[in-house]
Amino acid sequence: MKTVFFTLIGMLVFQYSFSQTKPTIENYPFGSLDVNIMVMPFGMENPLKIGTVSKSGEMQFSFPEQFTISEEEKENLSSELWMNLFIKCDKGPEMIAAKDDIFSFKTGFISLWTSENRYVGVIFPVSDEDLVPWLEDTGYNNAVLGNYYELVYVAKSFQYNGDCISTETTEKGDVEVVYSYQLNLNPGFNFIKFQIESVYKTDPSERASFPDKISVSNAESIPGTQWIGKYF
Repeated sequence: MKTVFFTLIGMLVFQYSFSQTKPTIENYPFGSLDVNIMVMPFGMENPLKIGTVSKSGEMQFSFPEQFTISEEEKENLSSELWMNLFIKCDKGPEMIAAKDDIFSFKTGFISLWTSENRYVGVIFPVSDEDLVPWLEDTGYNNAVLGNYYELVYVAKSFQYNGDCISTETTEKGDVEVVYSYQLNLNPGFNFIKFQIESVYKTDPSERASFPDKISVSNAESIPGTQWIGKYF
């Protein structure tokens, strides 16, 4: 199987020395272990190391300057830009012209692995701990006002300003969810901030409440927010 070798020509120093204060996992339980921060965009068998955790729970992010993926993964639908930025939009596939598409991927949950490669937990960057259940299961848990972050890789710079509509079905009919984008992404790994500005209240016997207005922007630094861990 062919593989493709990606190098981020020196640009990853970019904003990843980001913040003066190191983000810290709250109530960190693994002080006796050596723990790495990992993501698994290409499956659990091919994790990417993106940092380490100190004994006190402080995180030091160090994004890879190069990684290898298969040709099959590179050409997979999940590497298309609209899938990683505009998947919620009703007209997502139309928002990126084929000529403007660039290789990208979502990293998925940010994970904790011991130095012995034991998968011990995931961490959620959120402004409110009550967002964690909703992120784990949006169908059964109510959204709350606040913000959360996703980590996305793009092979080249990308800018987008504008809105899109996502249609949600409720017991009272269809509801339009507005996503307002102000993105200015750099080559490499970018944290994207999702700010929930309004929540549509539903009949809880039918489905959970969900956001109906979300602002989407790139974080200019490692998010200065709560980092909530769920452990195995």
